[in-house]
Amino acid sequence: MGNLFLKERENWWTWIVWGVLGCISTGVILPHISEAWLALVSPACFLLVLTSWMNYSRRFDFSRAFKVLSCVAVMSVIPVLLEHLYPAMDPKQGIIDMALVVVMCIVLSIIGAWVARRPKQYY
Repeated sequence: MGNLFLKERENWWTWIVWGVLGCISTGVILPHISEAWLALVSPACFLLVLTSWMNYSRRFDFSRAFKVLSCVAVMSVIPVLLEHLYPAMDPKQGIIDMALVVVMCIVLSIIGAWVARRPKQYY
C-alpha cells in the first residue's frame, strides 16, 4: 500500500557520495577526451543507473527523484564546468555554454524523475 502517512526522509550523504563519484569519474575521463561535450557521457551514465534503480525500487515520487537526480547531475558536471568551459576565450560564450550544461542537467533530471516516479496507487 505504500507509505500513506510516513514521509520518507532523504539521506543526502548517500546522494552526495554518488555526486562525488560522478565528479571523480568525469574528472578521470576528461583529460582523455578532446571534446568537452563528450565528457558529459559519464554524468549521463550515473543518472541512467540512478533512474533505473529508482524505477526498480518504486519508492520515489517525482519531486523527490528530481531533487536527487539534479543534485547528482550538477555535482557530476563540476569538472566539465571548471576545466573546459570556465577558461573560455570569450566570456560571453563561456557563460552560455555553462548555462547550456546546467539546463541539460535539469532536463535530464526531469526526464529521469518522470521515468523513476512511483506509479499511482489506487485504493
